[in-house]
Amino acid sequence: MLSVILMLGLVSAVWVESDLYRYCAPFLLLQALVTFVRTDERPSIGIMGWLCIAWVVYILLRNAAVFVLTPDMAGGSAEGIYLFPLVYPTLGYAFFLNWQRMPATAWAFLVISLVALLASLEPQTMLSGDRAPLLFHGNPIHASVGAGLIALAAICFGLYLARPGPHHRGLRIGGIALCVIVAGLCFLGIAGAFSKGVWLALLGALPVLFAMVFTERTQLRHWLLLAAVMVAAAIPSVLFYPEISALIAPNIATAVAFVAGATGSGDPLAAVDALIASGNVPFSLHERLMIWMNGWEIWRTNLVLGTGIAWEALWETTSYAGVGYHLMHNGYLEVAVRYGLVGLGFYAVLMVWSLRQAFVCRARGLIPSSALVLYVTATAFFALTMLTNSNNRLAIGESFMLVAAGFGFCCFYRLQLTVEEEEFGSKDANGRADDAY
Repeated sequence: MLSVILMLGLVSAVWVESDLYRYCAPFLLLQALVTFVRTDERPSIGIMGWLCIAWVVYILLRNAAVFVLTPDMAGGSAEGIYLFPLVYPTLGYAFFLNWQRMPATAWAFLVISLVALLASLEPQTMLSGDRAPLLFHGNPIHASVGAGLIALAAICFGLYLARPGPHHRGLRIGGIALCVIVAGLCFLGIAGAFSKGVWLALLGALPVLFAMVFTERTQLRHWLLLAAVMVAAAIPSVLFYPEISALIAPNIATAVAFVAGATGSGDPLAAVDALIASGNVPFSLHERLMIWMNGWEIWRTNLVLGTGIAWEALWETTSYAGVGYHLMHNGYLEVAVRYGLVGLGFYAVLMVWSLRQAFVCRARGLIPSSALVLYVTATAFFALTMLTNSNNRLAIGESFMLVAAGFGFCCFYRLQLTVEEEEFGSKDANGRADDAY
């Protein structure tokens, strides 16, 4: 029960924007370390695990060099998140140890999500055309990202329950209904929160989900579930069509103007400067354009390695330093400004490696197809949300990256266990995917 509570706390950032996940993670890490020391069957962290350690050592040395050599340039904000890779292998081992508890965690996650959605949604505010609150975040955009992840989790757990299995028929039907309701409430809340970036991210992630389901040996019950999800998503789209159209149209016009300006002048940066100066750009996009230009000016001083924690001091020298924000509203630019192409490359390798572990695990029957679908679509969704917001340095982003990377290492350890069993002909103590989760 304690392990389930801790894992729920680790993902609590989807409901509440707080640091609760940071207080839960150390206990899971402690469980993993104690077990690792006591057991004789210790899995290898592999090349990726050592690469994570090497990355953290590099970050510490890089930051120390700035403090010692140019102390007046030392600054930055939210720099600790780049040290998190140190715990990814250990957190993955904690997931490996608690694999049998994942179904209970998933059920509790859905119930808590339903309660949080019902307690936070304000239908009257939505119908009035004003931006409505969602979940318990300080910002409706952050809340929409959380709701998007909840919706994808609900859909995929519904797919898991819809497959043939030992589940009681009444429990299965009730669980599927719960998944559809939770996903529908998430879509309703996202529409009412007026988060354009999350809408676009869902438009990119849901086709990936449908494509992956299509490639499986899908039964009629799965398609009925997905049809119900489509209806649940369509209802808010129809209800809020005027508001959605009014918000998206100016951004589309800006994109067209940018393409026309860049094509005519042959200089994309000059086209952005012209858009900023025109005053015809929506307010939120206008500020983002200025922030992105500032970020690019800093990054191009060192494209390969970035500027480390000196970036904040350099911010004051940029063309639009008076914009009033240091948050770059683009997760990739956050990494690139600090650690350049090397930093982007590290996280890209980590993501591709983690996804590969999950695909191989699914191919060998070690995780259910629904878990793979969720892992891929949630990764795609989160990656798309970072195009317009610095979600990787928010509570929900830190939590997501801990869980996503941890799951990749969990799959890596399960594969190691399977190889050992094949060599010695022993039975899987953790259970096969079809039996355990």
